[in-house]
Amino acid sequence: MTGVDLWWADVRRERPGPGDRAALSAGERTKAAAFRFGADRHRYEVAHVLLRRVLAERVGAAPAELSFGRDPCPTCGRSGGRPTLPGSGLHFSLTHAGDLVGVAVAAVPVGVDVEGPLRNCPCPLAANMHPADRDRVTPLPEPERHAETLRWWARVESLLKCRGEGIGHGLDAYAVLGPGPDRTGLAGGCGIVSLPALPGYEAAVATRDAVPAVTVRRPW
Repeated sequence: MTGVDLWWADVRRERPGPGDRAALSAGERTKAAAFRFGADRHRYEVAHVLLRRVLAERVGAAPAELSFGRDPCPTCGRSGGRPTLPGSGLHFSLTHAGDLVGVAVAAVPVGVDVEGPLRNCPCPLAANMHPADRDRVTPLPEPERHAETLRWWARVESLLKCRGEGIGHGLDAYAVLGPGPDRTGLAGGCGIVSLPALPGYEAAVATRDAVPAVTVRRPW
């Protein structure tokens, strides 16, 4: 199994200060300022402040000193693949939805995703699923089908992040709903595991070649 360290933050409890915002890059500050709604801006700032804090501690640098890059997409070759921190030897992934933000760090390519809250799940999504996942989800009664769709969504996005593929290339290429209550399994050359999150949310982590063993370093 592959070790993954995972940090969560509940945005309702986080208050980035002027020093935190100053540590963001000019591009990050510009993007934060462009959000129309304050809640979206706050979530973005919390996510990127947490990411910088986590990685800065790992590499022994100040958060403002970090400079990120991007690998090319393995499907189309364009920019926009996995985010990178050149020279660090670390792989990482960032996710946020609703009130929850997560950062995953590993020694191999990793993807983390959280979806929710459940009431906001834009179902039905069955048309976007791999046929094997669609056959598993469609017969379920509500609200179980709704919850399983959210679980699928988190799993497939964690897989695509691990592979460095954007959702623009489609969500139906891989069957991601493995057996068992945590749906642990392999898909697309990555191992995926579902994780507990805040009530009404679904989360998942994927790592290259093996099912991840996740250590939560900071709960929400």
